[in-house]
Amino acid sequence: MRHTACTIRQWILLIGLLVLTGCTAAPQPAGNSQDVILEAPEVQVRAALVRVLTEGGYDVERGAQDDSAIRTGYREEIGYYNWLYRTQFGVNRSKVTVTLTPEGETATRVTVQVWYEGKSGEWMPLTGSWVPYDAALPQSAA
Repeated sequence: MRHTACTIRQWILLIGLLVLTGCTAAPQPAGNSQDVILEAPEVQVRAALVRVLTEGGYDVERGAQDDSAIRTGYREEIGYYNWLYRTQFGVNRSKVTVTLTPEGETATRVTVQVWYEGKSGEWMPLTGSWVPYDAALPQSAA
């Protein structure tokens, strides 16, 4: 009987150590940006980017028309169960900054930066703090 209790304790200890080891590894944030030159005037590029970001679920912050940057707030999930997603599963969020630089009258340099964050901590959705993560491919600047 003593041998069985000792074995059970060893298994519990081993499983606990494995769980703790898996939880202590922190992701290393990396810069996530993309730079491209588009053969279109800045006004058209700005309108297209605002439309794409809005359709993608981002709240685009309207700045001055001569401002070269387009900024977004954090993306909100769309659906009936947002409260459940945010409190139990909503451990990721992202925001975007786009900088537009005219390259003549018919070309525009576009620099897209995506910040992707996730919750850290044992009780991530409720008490964890936001830390930088590598963006998932569909949400990255690439």
